[in-house]
Amino acid sequence: MSPADPKPRNAALTRSAILQAATQLFAARGFAATGMQDIATVAGVARATPSYFFGSKEQLWQAVMEAQGHLVAGIVPAALASLASPPTQDALTDALLESVLTFHQQHPEALRLIQWAELQGSSLLQHLPAHSSAVQSALTMLQQMMPGLSATEAAHLTLSLLGACYAHISFGRTFGPPLGLDPDAPTFMHERRVHLRAVLLALLHSI
Repeated sequence: MSPADPKPRNAALTRSAILQAATQLFAARGFAATGMQDIATVAGVARATPSYFFGSKEQLWQAVMEAQGHLVAGIVPAALASLASPPTQDALTDALLESVLTFHQQHPEALRLIQWAELQGSSLLQHLPAHSSAVQSALTMLQQMMPGLSATEAAHLTLSLLGACYAHISFGRTFGPPLGLDPDAPTFMHERRVHLRAVLLALLHSI
């Protein structure tokens, strides 16, 4: 290894640390309330370093959202990898539901970032290839499961199904307690899986 070799490795590690810090802070505070100094502090780098690697805060936000989009795009392939070919509709529904719930347990920041983008009126997501690819993969899968749907109905149904799958993440701590539901209870996620499976299958079979 030449003396120059560690530099790219250190640069890659620094870039990764900045991206990780930005992901953490943007997910917790949103874009508007997060400063480049905050990101630099959490990443353990100098104030100017995030700008050196990513340019502006907007470009760093874009890099974070693109990275998350690539992760989200893996949800459908992960579900398909566990299935025999060709899968039944029920088996495919089970696999997709499990893949979605498992992903968001492992990557809670992904949905929070999307929610911040929605709340802050950001149109950036519409222009990110990875985000578009992730959404299109869900739409394509639904169209394959239900080939008789019109394009508009398939799009609306995809939006409705995503909302159902994410409701406990978005509203579990606000609407859950008044409903007698505790998102932290050991049985909550099992109950949620059983409920969502019944709802999704009933919905899919009724259309």
